[in-house]
Amino acid sequence: MTHPVNPCNPSLTASFRRGTVATFFFFPTETCVPRLVAGRAALSIVAAKGTGLLLQGCGSGLGTAAFNGAAESASSNQAVSAPPQLGYVWSNSDRTLRGIAGIAGSSHVTASVVPNGAYVTGAASAVSATAVMVRADGSVERLALPSGTATAFGGVTAAANARVRFSPSGTYAVVFVPGGTGATLISKVSTTPQAVALSASSALLDAAVSDKGTIAILQKQGGGAQLALMDQSSSVRALSTLTGTGSLSFVGKQDDLLVADAAASSLAVIRNVATAPAIAQVATASLLSSPLAVGAALDGRWVVVANGGDASVVRLDLTGVIPPQKIVCPVQPTTVDQLAGNANFRFTDVGKSPAWVADISAQSPSMLFVPAIAGS
Repeated sequence: MTHPVNPCNPSLTASFRRGTVATFFFFPTETCVPRLVAGRAALSIVAAKGTGLLLQGCGSGLGTAAFNGAAESASSNQAVSAPPQLGYVWSNSDRTLRGIAGIAGSSHVTASVVPNGAYVTGAASAVSATAVMVRADGSVERLALPSGTATAFGGVTAAANARVRFSPSGTYAVVFVPGGTGATLISKVSTTPQAVALSASSALLDAAVSDKGTIAILQKQGGGAQLALMDQSSSVRALSTLTGTGSLSFVGKQDDLLVADAAASSLAVIRNVATAPAIAQVATASLLSSPLAVGAALDGRWVVVANGGDASVVRLDLTGVIPPQKIVCPVQPTTVDQLAGNANFRFTDVGKSPAWVADISAQSPSMLFVPAIAGS
């Protein structure tokens, strides 16, 4: 049988007859974190000999215990499948690329798919199950996930502080160094990747690429930034200007561009940016505070903005049906990183501290944590 456990009341005693299998799922939220130890709820079971117990929860993975005095396999009672993959995360603390197994609210960080220290930076697309990684000598490689099988890009190099930005579906990627002028566009990332070198006229502040291969850049202009499109020959078409810094993201599988202006604490969407650009301000109910990153769900409806002025993110509905909503984060968000599924995002790095994630398409989205890397 299956019995749900309330993590806000984590002490539970239950008795089962011989031959039964009990499965417990833990779904901790930020309001329950103080009552959890290392992501697990305290559970006390009194069971008859021969009873099987399966435990699954945030940070717990999938475990099994038997009560007949000897180890038993859960496979004798029911099939146990591998947990789903929520995404991948690059850890700067030990220079590893690790998977996040499970679902939002019940997940854990797995062992690295690359040797520790083999790469100096990188990023992965959970949607296309592909990573783009940079070695210490500057060479760039494509990794198939979860196997970690590497394919080198001949003649392509990147610095150790380079950023890798994937298109929403992971079919394209752009590699650039904030403050530098050079960039690399990688097309057909997960199949037959091809790389093209690009060059901006001034320092790059941010860059993004759509599933159609449209490249948008923010480059420094005076005390602010110029928003522009760049083609594969590095020709630039200016679109607008920002008074300070900003961040970019494309919306789902379309050529609609989101532009977050940190100085103005505003958000704009440019529909059909490559063909017939039409810009409109997104209603935010004044909830933005120096936004530092932005992302959008694959279905094109939901947008999430990470605030830099306070510890929160803001969920926005581009259809205008649901009002803007602020979601408090236990720590300062530093990123908006797309995970698997339609609208799962990661907002902090993982390492010695937990990572915080949320499904922004949920009716009442809230922050959920992925436990820190064990032994970090």
